[in-house]
Amino acid sequence: MSKSLLITRPNYEITTRYLYVWNKEVIKEAKNRGIGVMDLRREKANKKEFTGRMIKVNPALVLLNGHGGNECVRGHNDEIIVRAGDNEEILKGKIIYALSCQSALLLGPKSMEAGSIAFIGYSRNFVFFTDDSKISRPENDKVAKLFLDPSNRLSISLVKGNAIFEAVRKSKKHFSENIRKLLNSDVSPQDYSSSLVPYLAWDMKYQVCHGNQNACF
Repeated sequence: MSKSLLITRPNYEITTRYLYVWNKEVIKEAKNRGIGVMDLRREKANKKEFTGRMIKVNPALVLLNGHGGNECVRGHNDEIIVRAGDNEEILKGKIIYALSCQSALLLGPKSMEAGSIAFIGYSRNFVFFTDDSKISRPENDKVAKLFLDPSNRLSISLVKGNAIFEAVRKSKKHFSENIRKLLNSDVSPQDYSSSLVPYLAWDMKYQVCHGNQNACF
């Protein structure tokens, strides 16, 4: 198995556009550390490409971004690229982080049965909000940052070689810090910042890990 990572970055509507842009930071960190990155972006985030690259490159770390469900993760244009009961065995021997709604509910456990080292994901929907005025520049969206930066802390911590439990701890710490920042801020009545708190708490609560939490990339 190579010291490399595979990342999927579909980009076909607002949600996937944000994940596409925000994961550039993760890719940059990996490349700066000399880690090989297989970036399946836009149309390349499809089942055929994913399957072929997983077999050929055999990455140790797999970062999945996109829509999903309790048994699957989707790629570009909603194409299912991995699904429990179909091809979860392709995740064998891998550390996986899926930023995809509900994927840790069934796909996570099934991937462990298939021999994955660990599967980090969300057992319920991953929720994030955006600033409509920043839709064209997601990287400058401070509202989205409250949700997506904690996710990036997890991926980057894994890339740095930290144990999985430490990566999860750092991510949840960032969620907690953002919650505290919003609760302690002096906001005006029309400011909706405090209304984001339950959703940050939701994402933090339902971020889960299956498998060996002492493992490292």
